[in-house]
Order: sequence, then structure tokens, then C-alpha cells
Amino acid sequence: MTNRKLLIGVAAAAIVLTAALFISAKSTPPSRTSTATVVEVTPDLPKATQPASAPAAVATDARAVLAVQGMSCSGCINQIKSGLSGIEGIGDVLVDISSGKVEIAYDSNTLKDTGRLASAITAAGYPATLQGTLSKEEIEAENSFLASRARLYIAAVGDWEIARDDFNTELKQARKRYESIYGSGVFDGDQGNALLQSLKGQIVARLIDEGIQMQEILKAGYKLPPEAVDREFDRFLSVKGVSREQFDRMLAGSGYDADYFMKKFAYRVTVDRYVEEKVLSDLMSDLEKQQQYANWFNNARLLSRVTYYDSELETIVKSSSASSGCGSSCTTKQSS
Repeated sequence: MTNRKLLIGVAAAAIVLTAALFISAKSTPPSRTSTATVVEVTPDLPKATQPASAPAAVATDARAVLAVQGMSCSGCINQIKSGLSGIEGIGDVLVDISSGKVEIAYDSNTLKDTGRLASAITAAGYPATLQGTLSKEEIEAENSFLASRARLYIAAVGDWEIARDDFNTELKQARKRYESIYGSGVFDGDQGNALLQSLKGQIVARLIDEGIQMQEILKAGYKLPPEAVDREFDRFLSVKGVSREQFDRMLAGSGYDADYFMKKFAYRVTVDRYVEEKVLSDLMSDLEKQQQYANWFNNARLLSRVTYYDSELETIVKSSSASSGCGSSCTTKQSS
């Protein structure tokens, strides 16, 4: 198997919480606003977003969506806000660093030329392209659709919808794991709530990354036979030194749903096999494989269309690293 350990850790991170229940590794707490919007997902940068408002309240009836390059921290957000400050008719500005997207609410009667928005952001040091605009009626229709899906799903990557039950299962197990290590009061108080919000953000981000990969694989028409998954599961049990019956009892004892575990395991195996066979097949060194995988995944993110149905979870994910440091691509950092 080519570099399977690398791929399990990188290409299928969604299985980590699940496997941790049975591998018994030590854990440490992670150190890690918006309305529901449609998000174009882009390269693997730290996730950060910060809603920003114009100095004076503006009645808006339209929204512009722009693809923006070079953002990586809150300093970038401030630069973009400053660049837009001289344009009349702008309301709320939502900057999503993780997706490389900026959404701007505006008054269509005041701002006639939306191309000025891209020009202003580009002039601030972040090359921007206007992807499109939404009218008041389109915004209302979008919000109605998102609300109707939010009961059963938290988000979607293209046609790949992420079930709310999946999120709840992951969160339940994460909470249980932390409480078993740090005590039942680990989520009490402000610090505990901050930890819980961080866990939620990490889980949503992981499920979305999983969806990005699976969506890309399905678009390629790649399917893994069920018997291939069964063989990989037998290998998994062999490495753990347990029988299927013993493992089922372990799952039952932990309160973890066996069908959910097998679904996630099948996703992991599918991603591993696809990456090995279709993405890394001609490469020899680990360094080449890491770079090629990163390119494939980042391109998949660039082409993926992510829709958040749950605005609260969207806010958590996008605001989780607004305080993170600048990346190497940060214009503010480079010019300082």
C-alpha cells in the first residue's frame, strides 16, 4: 500500500474522532457572524472570517459575491474593509478567509457598478473577481431553501449533504471522550463553552472536508465494491488484534452506532483507494505524494460549492480562527 498511513491522517481526517474511541490515545483540548450563505471553498488555508459593517447603517437589497486571493488572517480582513470604505451604498461585508470569498450586501439604487467592489479590493492588495450578484428576491428564496434543509442537514458540498445526525453523533462522542479524560465539568463555564464551540467548529470543518473529497470522487465516477471495504475492515481488526464480535461489543459499550462507524470507515477506505490509485499512482517519494495530494485536495476545495444550512454552525466555523496568525500569502504581513 502506498503511503496509507499518510493518507489516513490527511485524506480521511473525519475518521479520527471515531478511531480515537478504540485506539485509546491521549488527547489534549484543541486550541483552536454570519447569516446562512453559499460558500465557494478554496485552498487549504486557516479558516477565518469576520463580519464587518459599514460605518453607517445602509438599507440593502442585493448581495455581491467575489472571489478574493491572498487572504489569511484578520489583518487581511481589515485591509479589505478599509479598501471598501470609500464606496457608498455598502452594508454588511462578510469575509470568509477559508473559502477566499467576500460577500457584500449593498443598495442597488446607490451602487450601480458592482465592478467597483472588485477593483477596490484588488487595489487593497487582494486580487478580486466578481462572481455574481443576488437580487432581493433571490436572497429571500435562498434563505427559505436553507431554512427548509436545516432541520435534517447542517451543510452541503455540492449534492453531498451532511446530515445533522452525523454532526450530533460526532459531537456526542467528542464530548464523551473529553469528559472521560478531563472530568464531567470540562465544558462548564466560559472556558468550557469555548472548548465546546471549538469542537463544534472542528467537527463541521472535518465533515465538510470529507464531503469535498467524496464529492470529487463521485464526480470522477469512482466506486469501491463493498467487498473491498470488508477486506479493509478485516485488516483493521487484525491490526487491532480483535475479532468482529469483540469490536461490535466495544462499539456497543461505548454507545457508538455500529452502522455509522461502518459508513465512516467506508468513506475513509474509498478516499484512500482513490487517492492511491488515481492521484498518487506514478509518484515514488513521500514528499512528492504529500505535495500532489495537497494540490488535488486544494483544487477540489476550489471547485466545490459549500452551502451552510445551519447559520450558527457556519458562524462558529468561520470565526474559529480569526485570531490566527498570518500565513505566508498574507499581503499585510509581506508589506509590514
